Amino acid sequence: MKSGLMPKNWHFIVELPPRSDCETVVEKSWDIHLTEGILFEGQRFLFPEGCFVSVALHWLEPALLTVQLFLRTEVVGECARCLAEASLAIQDDLMYLYHLCDLEWGKDTRLESDEGFLPVEVEFFGRTIDLADQVWETLLLLLPIRLLCKEDCRGLCPECGADLNQGPCGCERQDGDPRFAVLGSFIFDSD
Repeated sequence: MKSGLMPKNWHFIVELPPRSDCETVVEKSWDIHLTEGILFEGQRFLFPEGCFVSVALHWLEPALLTVQLFLRTEVVGECARCLAEASLAIQDDLMYLYHLCDLEWGKDTRLESDEGFLPVEVEFFGRTIDLADQVWETLLLLLPIRLLCKEDCRGLCPECGADLNQGPCGCERQDGDPRFAVLGSFIFDSD
C-alpha cells in the first residue's frame, strides 16, 4: 500500500505538436491500475476498477501549453463513521497551464495571468511532456476528505461500538456534550 507517494513507474508521456502550431489538439488516454491502492491522509483507498485518464493539450500560444486532464475512477475504503466498506465514483476535469519559469505575464504572453488554470512552471519545453505529476495531483485532489457508506450514516455507538445503522444498541445516550448542559438554563430573548 503506497503512502501518498506517486508510484515510481508512473509515466504519462505525450508528444507535443510544434510550438508554432496553436491549432492542433493532441489527445491521449490511459487505463491505469493501482493494484496496491494508496494510503492518503490516514485513509486507505483501493481502486478495484482502476482509473481512466484522458488528456487534451494544445498550445494556447508558443509560450503557454494548456492541458485538460480528465480522471474517472471508483474508490473503495472504510466508512469514516461506521467502518463498513464504502465506495464512491469520482470524476472531474482539471485545467493545467504549463509555462516557462521566467515568463512575464502580459509581456511575454497575451494573457495577463494564469487565472482559471492550475499553473505548472517548467524549465523548457521539449518534444514530449510527462504528465505523471499532474495525473497524481488530480487523483489526490479528487479523493474524498471523508469516505461515507451513505450520507446519513449513523456511525458506531461510542459506548459499545455497535453499528447504529443496524438499529439502536440499548446504551443510555446523552444528548449533547455534558459540559454545555449549563447553557440550557439560559433564557434567550426571541427578539
